Amino acid sequence: MIALVGMAILLSCNSAPEKMNADPTPEELMQMNKDFAKALNAKNAKAAAELYSEDALLLPPGETIITGRENIQKYWQSGIDQGISDVSVSTMATGGHGDTGYEVGRYQLSIRDTSGKVITEIGKYVEILKRGEDGVWKSTYGIWTPDSTSFTAK
Repeated sequence: MIALVGMAILLSCNSAPEKMNADPTPEELMQMNKDFAKALNAKNAKAAAELYSEDALLLPPGETIITGRENIQKYWQSGIDQGISDVSVSTMATGGHGDTGYEVGRYQLSIRDTSGKVITEIGKYVEILKRGEDGVWKSTYGIWTPDSTSFTAK
């Protein structure tokens, strides 16, 4: 009997942390895009790409699908090389269950067009996020679209 009680106590101490199975908080889901904006504003494509899962898909408007973290880093480096700056995000909605979540929001950024003029792009985005074994949320699917094809020149 004592052995059974001891075994029960031992097994209860080995249970996985409940946090990993808990539903995500809005703050957890919003953090990825806050860090993303910070990385792009710092001109750090590697840090931006690290916010995506290894096998993530990026679905940019009017372009082919970008597959995998390495290609996502190249994509964002190209944006940085084109002068992307003043990136900001604003969350409209979040939700999720267990280790899967989503964030819907608005973004604004500045970038140089082909003539070299700085333009402001405003649009919306959706991120599907997964919580890794380390507890960190990463984007697995990211899609965005500008509000219009005509942009505001600065």
